[in-house]
Amino acid sequence: MPDACFGEAAVAPVFAPVVPSARAAKTDEPLFDAVATPNDSGTRNGRLIFVAVLTAYFAITLFAWLRLGAWPMALYSLIVLAFALWSVIGDARRRRQSERIRVWPDRTLVERIDGAGRCTSSEWQTGWLRLTVEHGQPGGPCLRLTSHGRSETVGAFLTGRERLDLANALARHLGPAAAVR
Repeated sequence: MPDACFGEAAVAPVFAPVVPSARAAKTDEPLFDAVATPNDSGTRNGRLIFVAVLTAYFAITLFAWLRLGAWPMALYSLIVLAFALWSVIGDARRRRQSERIRVWPDRTLVERIDGAGRCTSSEWQTGWLRLTVEHGQPGGPCLRLTSHGRSETVGAFLTGRERLDLANALARHLGPAAAVR
């Protein structure tokens, strides 16, 4: 499903350069363009089937408890159904998150979509931008972009291995970007 901010590019994570750096120096295309999204092993149809089966199961058990006159158990079934649906909605919010990092010779742009669908962006001067990988964090390494007293964490929803891959790909393009200017 395309996003409002990123369009079709947000459909799949990409950690490779979009165009070679020699060509990017002559055009307005970025040297590096990565879209990071959270892991998602399910499909839209699979989630719909899961919710349908879950709802049918709880409707049947709710009817059975009410038919037997065990209304406290029926109330318990409704509470469990509410928590299950809350979990599915929370997963949908998590899957909506994404980050897009683009590097040009003179600037770097970080665009974010949070779980509520709000778009934010921050722009950095590529020549002054530093990428720091902080190891020893509870969830794995932490990627931090810093420049001129500002600091921003990127890829927080990625796994530790994916963050390291993103850091390596980004570091390969931040150095040449300064040389292209």
